[in-house]
Amino acid sequence: MGDGIRSSALFIHHSNSNSTEMQKRILMIGNTDDLSGVPIDISDYYKFFTSPTGGSWHDGEIDILINPTQHELLETIADIQEADYDYLITVFSGHGEETSDGTVLTINGEGETILLHNLTELAERQLLIIDCCRSHQRIPVDIDVEAATLSLSHDSIRQAYEELIQFATPQEVILFACNDREVSVDTREGWTCSYSQCLLDAIEEALTNQRLLFVSVGRAHAKAVSLIRQEHLPFAQNPTIRQSPCSVHRRLPLAVNAAFF
Repeated sequence: MGDGIRSSALFIHHSNSNSTEMQKRILMIGNTDDLSGVPIDISDYYKFFTSPTGGSWHDGEIDILINPTQHELLETIADIQEADYDYLITVFSGHGEETSDGTVLTINGEGETILLHNLTELAERQLLIIDCCRSHQRIPVDIDVEAATLSLSHDSIRQAYEELIQFATPQEVILFACNDREVSVDTREGWTCSYSQCLLDAIEEALTNQRLLFVSVGRAHAKAVSLIRQEHLPFAQNPTIRQSPCSVHRRLPLAVNAAFF
């Protein structure tokens, strides 16, 4: 059956209930220092999450920080922690390395850093996508993101997406673009593509299976690993996943099949 849930495995309400909408947030952080692919990744994630497939997130639920200062980012993290969100997605695209203190993320061209630990344990259910190198490397960016075309189905998709998240076991999942002591490809360069691009391609491919109600984080990651290995890179890049133990049928959704709604 795999780790997606088929349409008969979960009952989704479509009534006009007055229940309080889930409090959720996406934080996307990009360091564009010598990385031309970062704006592409951030823009593509934005378009994905605001689409029906990605859960029809609203603009007001998404923060995009490009080359933030350490102070600015830590203040944002503190605000998130204080808000006590039901669900949090954090995306980082940029430079990183593995040290004795853990994974260190370089957040701007000035070399300021934070620890991955600063981004964990901020919500009961949390997904982190960390697309950076994990081994021992100033471009102004104007992100041009297309506003998602709204349709009458977006409210029902958001409701179904939130119910799928609530159905998932409380957990934290971290997706790494590469393993410890490895480097990560920046962007498409004719013969190769980044982990983030492979992850989004994996979601699109998985949704060709019309019997899946949603694509879980684990399923999308596994396919992304397969896709990036097909690129025959001249160096080792082995994306890894770190997740809390949970039932295969109660994992976090990364994408929903809008055809059901």
